[in-house]
Amino acid sequence: MKTAAVVSPSLKLTEPQLEAIARQFRVLGEASRLRLLASLMAGPATVGELVESTGFKQGNVSKQLVALHEAGFLGRERDGNFVRYRIADPVVFDLCQLMCGRVEREARERMAPWLG
Repeated sequence: MKTAAVVSPSLKLTEPQLEAIARQFRVLGEASRLRLLASLMAGPATVGELVESTGFKQGNVSKQLVALHEAGFLGRERDGNFVRYRIADPVVFDLCQLMCGRVEREARERMAPWLG
């Protein structure tokens, strides 16, 4: 029998729950998907608009949007002949803020010896 893994003292997760969480992080582990999410933080956009804002090829944008949509991070609505994508789960904003803050702190710590 598998025991629950402890992530924090008050939160116990089973192996299937941990696997589900790992799948979500894997979706976010692709730099191009993070770039698309960053673009969508400014507001909803079509594939064409995302191609323009990121410089990615249309096929790559479409492929990455499918992965983000299937993982529940994005929503989409038809807008005439186009599909407009939007951030569906606001936790994306929190995750990005946490990780960007961490990267910034690490960069400051690495630079501290040279800055005095």
